[in-house]
Amino acid sequence: MNDNYNPNQNAPDEQNRQDNGAHDANAGPGGHVWNVPPQEGTGDYRPPYYSEAGGQSPRTSQPPQQYSASDGWQSRDGRDVHGKTPYQWNFSEYEQAAGAAKPKRRRGLMVFGIILGSVLVVSLVSFAGIGIYSTLSRVPAPSAPAADEPTLQVPADNLPGITIQNKPETAEEILPDGKLTSEQIIEKVSPSVVAITTYVNYQNYQAEGMGSGIIIREDGYIVTNAHVIEGAKGITVQLSDGTSYEGRVVGSDTQTDLAVIKIDAAGLTAAVFGNSDQVKMGEKVLAIGNPQSMAFVGSATQGIVSGLNREVTAGGQNGTAVTHYTNLIQTDAAINPGNSGGALVNEYGQVIGINSAKVAATGAEGMGFAIPSNQAKEIVDDLIAYGRVTGRVRLGIYAIEVDEVLARLNHVPTGLLVQSTEEGSDISSKGVVPGDIITKVDGTEIAGTSDLSEVIEGKKPGDTVELEVYRPSQRPNGEGRFFNITVALMEDMGDTTAQQPQTQQVPQQEQQPSEDQYYNDMEDFFNRFFG
Repeated sequence: MNDNYNPNQNAPDEQNRQDNGAHDANAGPGGHVWNVPPQEGTGDYRPPYYSEAGGQSPRTSQPPQQYSASDGWQSRDGRDVHGKTPYQWNFSEYEQAAGAAKPKRRRGLMVFGIILGSVLVVSLVSFAGIGIYSTLSRVPAPSAPAADEPTLQVPADNLPGITIQNKPETAEEILPDGKLTSEQIIEKVSPSVVAITTYVNYQNYQAEGMGSGIIIREDGYIVTNAHVIEGAKGITVQLSDGTSYEGRVVGSDTQTDLAVIKIDAAGLTAAVFGNSDQVKMGEKVLAIGNPQSMAFVGSATQGIVSGLNREVTAGGQNGTAVTHYTNLIQTDAAINPGNSGGALVNEYGQVIGINSAKVAATGAEGMGFAIPSNQAKEIVDDLIAYGRVTGRVRLGIYAIEVDEVLARLNHVPTGLLVQSTEEGSDISSKGVVPGDIITKVDGTEIAGTSDLSEVIEGKKPGDTVELEVYRPSQRPNGEGRFFNITVALMEDMGDTTAQQPQTQQVPQQEQQPSEDQYYNDMEDFFNRFFG
């Protein structure tokens, strides 16, 4: 290790020219210097990428996205980063290059447009959904339980959320023909599906959001999607009989897009949840929820299970959280905006999934997705007991992805571009600064958020990982350098914990967003952040 490393020293190729061929002992092939951790604060070091225009102070960036095992990639308020450099990111050609280039495909992924199944109404204008991108791929299927496997057990504390039941083993347990008709399924499940109206501030307007929920306990606990109640200043829940209650958030988890809300009611009809590990392709299913508006409360659509173990990435528009769904159930039953949080039901009247998203691309029909009931159970039980999901870790950075197109345009490797580090995190004391790009974690190349998720999944707070980090040159056309560090993971306490009941349902008009609030698109963000 070179203890005399100066972050302001010239890149190897530039230094060699100035020193008439002097050779850096740490330089590897191509002039890269490896395993030399830079020290922030040495000399007059200034992080790369950031520039000043016309002598003004640097402008703040979009609230950066943070990856964690609890929250996935979130829009957050970051820290101001000062400094300037002639280096400029080239983002103006990104959209054109992304469309024309054919970067290497990973794991056969396909790109579609996705909308979250919730409705946002501003004045009298109805938005069909939020335009986002989705990545679909097959992931390893979970092991199917043995035929005699017992019903899954809920945790202690007498606070069960979702109780899972296996399919009936004999026809006598249900009806003579062994399965319910569509009419019987709707009659059985509809009383357990509710309409959720949220009151939010949206681009200087007072707005209402629309979604669905499923009653999981007769004393008023309801499961829905996190994106349905995200940013809500007030929540109203309407039961199938038309009775309305004020709702409050018990807990929310944006990584899995699940949330639990509570109403002050008793004697409700709780849904019966089936074992989603028993779901097979081709099974008949019904989607029950509240599409588009209150005029269509309690609607039902019918289809089959079209696929299992699907992976979808959705969100990120207008400051919404980015969610990386995994192991989803795919169905061709229509899932429309407003169906988010509603029930996907099997032929036995059991809820096997929580409807969440659909593909909304030209030429794509009947591609909806639901979170499996077994996956939801683990999250819901934690949210009810603790207000958050326990046992997760995070790296402690706020970052964005640098994909292959953006990397080529700016002559940097792919990875995670660090925008800031969390106060108190181990990585913040290891010399990583805004502008660095994390390229590997424990030897695994990090090309996106799902790669990082796979590496840190199952680790505990205090466990260490080794990072390979790339620092671009501060000089135009200069060579950057790589260095390795070992950092300890921190406990992820989550973003949303138990909250008090809302004091008002309809919010006051929101003030105009300031410069350090959300940006509507990535081009605007890069222009603000990189100059």
